[in-house]
Amino acid sequence: MATICNHHVISCMHGLRQNNLPQQQALERAGINPAVMGQPNQRVHTDQVARLFKTVQETLDDEFMGFTHNNCKVGLFATMAELVSHCSTLGELLEKAVNFYNLVSNDIPMHLSQADGNAVLSFTMDQPQLDPEHFMAEFWLVIWHRFPSWYIGEPIRLQETHFTFKAPAHRSELQIMFPSQLQFNRRANRLIFDAQYLDKPLVRSDQELATYVQNAPADVMTIPGSDSTLEAQIERIIGQRHPDRLVFAPIHELAKELGVSSQTLHRRLKESATSYQKIKDNLRREVAIHKLVNERLSVEKVADIVGFSEPRSFTRAFKHWTGLTPREYCKREG
Repeated sequence: MATICNHHVISCMHGLRQNNLPQQQALERAGINPAVMGQPNQRVHTDQVARLFKTVQETLDDEFMGFTHNNCKVGLFATMAELVSHCSTLGELLEKAVNFYNLVSNDIPMHLSQADGNAVLSFTMDQPQLDPEHFMAEFWLVIWHRFPSWYIGEPIRLQETHFTFKAPAHRSELQIMFPSQLQFNRRANRLIFDAQYLDKPLVRSDQELATYVQNAPADVMTIPGSDSTLEAQIERIIGQRHPDRLVFAPIHELAKELGVSSQTLHRRLKESATSYQKIKDNLRREVAIHKLVNERLSVEKVADIVGFSEPRSFTRAFKHWTGLTPREYCKREG
């Protein structure tokens, strides 16, 4: 389970602050300790951040989260996704998506072009002063890298990523989010990638799309391409079932939610060099570490949250994952 720096947690609530709406309530709904606001370089799990983004969007009824002059009503992304679902190739999808957003909003004008064998997807913020920490610019770049990557079933390898603002303090985070050559102080925000991707076919079913848009675009701020991997899809489904604790569905139920047979899911997991058990263990480890270190919950409480019937079994598993008992690990982390 990925994490991102708390800069995005703080900056995404700019719209709430501008409208004098409570931030602590939004954080608590997302399962984020409000103390994270005052801790520099604190990292937050992406499932919590996704819930926060969605909470802000729903509170403001604005998928642009208060960073533009005009609201973008919640549900517009899903409408766009349904429109492009009938496309055959990525190029056709991007053309329709760009035309759609340019038709319904003047706040983030978009453009798709080709030059020197590369595709260039660009946009500007019509009123950049409304996005003082550049959250929306970064978020919009993320969306238009992750969503197309998800639809073709593979991460799009970026060659360059351009930003209209100067290099921020969290530049290293941007390098993780956009593994490419980063350029700042450019005239437009741009994603530049090989134009051959435009001919890639779309591989997602209608059922997969229906599942995807339930929480999109709020839940796409993850490590590049990870939201388009099978493992990340499974993690997302597990996280949506019970936000407060890990509950693992039988694999046949998981396969049904993914729109595939159990046999196909087993095969795809094997092809990805993983298994349902490995995914469960990874989730348990990451959630356990976060709850122990960041939230300082007791071993007994964390054992219950991550699905162990008694603390002794959890302690054995934790030592297998990390080489330390939970108490030893917490002591080391301070």
